[in-house]
Amino acid sequence: MTVLERAPFLAILAALTVAMGAGERVGPAAFSILALFVASGVLLCSFQQNIRGQRALFAAMLFLTLLASLRIAHVLHRPLLPPLYVRGEGTVTEVRPWGRTYVAVLETREGRFLLRLPFATVTEGTRLAVEGVSRPLRRSGRGGFDEERFWRGYGVAAWLSPSKLEPTPRQPWNLHRLRYAVSRLLSIHLPKLTGAYLRAAWTGHRDESLNAAHRAWGTSHLLAVSGFHVGVVVLCAAPLLRRGRARVPLLSLLLWGYVLLTGAAPSALRAGVMIQSALLAELLGRPRCPVNSVAVAAVGLLLYAPFLFWNIGWRLSVLAALLIAAMNEEGSLKGTRFWLALSPTIWLVSFPQAAHTFGSVPLAGLPLNFFASAFFAAAFSMASAAAFLYLAGMPLTSWLLDAAEGGFFLWGCLADGIVALFPWSIAWGPFMSWCGAGLLFLWLCRAMRFPWIKTVLIAGAGALASFLLFL
Repeated sequence: MTVLERAPFLAILAALTVAMGAGERVGPAAFSILALFVASGVLLCSFQQNIRGQRALFAAMLFLTLLASLRIAHVLHRPLLPPLYVRGEGTVTEVRPWGRTYVAVLETREGRFLLRLPFATVTEGTRLAVEGVSRPLRRSGRGGFDEERFWRGYGVAAWLSPSKLEPTPRQPWNLHRLRYAVSRLLSIHLPKLTGAYLRAAWTGHRDESLNAAHRAWGTSHLLAVSGFHVGVVVLCAAPLLRRGRARVPLLSLLLWGYVLLTGAAPSALRAGVMIQSALLAELLGRPRCPVNSVAVAAVGLLLYAPFLFWNIGWRLSVLAALLIAAMNEEGSLKGTRFWLALSPTIWLVSFPQAAHTFGSVPLAGLPLNFFASAFFAAAFSMASAAAFLYLAGMPLTSWLLDAAEGGFFLWGCLADGIVALFPWSIAWGPFMSWCGAGLLFLWLCRAMRFPWIKTVLIAGAGALASFLLFL
């Protein structure tokens, strides 16, 4: 099975990734040329003359790569010109800590703006009447945190310095108010740890102390809503729905309802698009390739919001999903061996990206991730069921919440013990990107059934490209 046969969108994803990684060094025209060059190289590696339709598919993929690169180059190099003076009403879509203060994302007719708050004076879903002057997002140099790239990935246009900021008389219900109400309900009525974990899983609101603990453990991905959580929700719901015409629509409704309730994080959106493509393939009765599904989801999100490329959540989510899909497609590891190899392999591939963003990653994350995913998949499912029964007023369910609270407490004790045994952190270096990219390309080439000589050459080229992009 070749790239052209099984995962043609993988070539487009590789082309856009390399071009965007080098985006600061090339102009719009060179951006598209570089993307076409990379896509051609990936596709030619799998081109076979004796297979019918290869030439047409090759040309179609290059044409789609050209269109995608032109769209992204236009967005990246287009000057951002938000209105200088903003006056009207808007809805607060997100409130989050930002350094020693808080920021709120305000969605208005003129676009999305950031409000700096000394403390959380407003809640999500609040309707505000606002007047003020906008100021641009800061653009940092290469190698540091780029405020503009980060917030443009969320659709934010500029900061807003308000001269008027007050709630409107009418406060209609919306998804953001519902999200805040669910978060508050879980916080008030559930035990401390269980409530904090379920708020993170169901609304995307993370407790700062719990978030700091998971960063020290190297398991922050378990709190950030990602493909892991979306997959758990769909897998738990799928057995409850028997095969029939309503199965796919109901699962799709549950899928996107959950993604929207959690705040539609980039990693959750990627997982949602990927799972939706798999559901459509099931509905149409067509075979699906997990690697291609991941590539389609990643390319689609890049076309929708190109600045997501610099979002660490999106990057880690795509890396993990590609690796899982490639290992599953390759088929040499099955059953217990697959699950034992999965977590450490994902960690080895993704930790260079995390270290590049945060400076270092704790070594304890490697042994913890051997069993962390399995534990939290079971813990989230059981705690969610217990919370639903308890909040619905079912008798004799409080002990289920106590059991969940005890399980999360024991996890914290175990994680602290492993951190004490492995107290070291790994600082970032360019060679780490070389190793991580090489391992990822190795699995992708084996999944596409490339011979070993071609696999080594492609993995080496991918690793070298990653090394050069991070210098």
